[in-house]
Amino acid sequence: MPIYEYTCAICSNTFEKLRTMSEMDAPASCPDCGSNSKRRLSVFMSFSASAEGERTAIGGGGGCCGGGAGGGCACAAR
Repeated sequence: MPIYEYTCAICSNTFEKLRTMSEMDAPASCPDCGSNSKRRLSVFMSFSASAEGERTAIGGGGGCCGGGAGGGCACAAR
């Protein structure tokens, strides 16, 4: 399950929540004030490490469908 980021419109708290993809657009309760919060645009990036420990970015990108080859896109799950 992916982790989604939310921001509360009432208290401005930013928090993460582990949810299924089918729940990604459902409001989440703010852990500070209990208000329903909307999901922020999530940007995902993966890294690959060589045997020497050098890291290389794979995919990632500008939000939904903007990651290019190798980037995950939740739009197809809607």
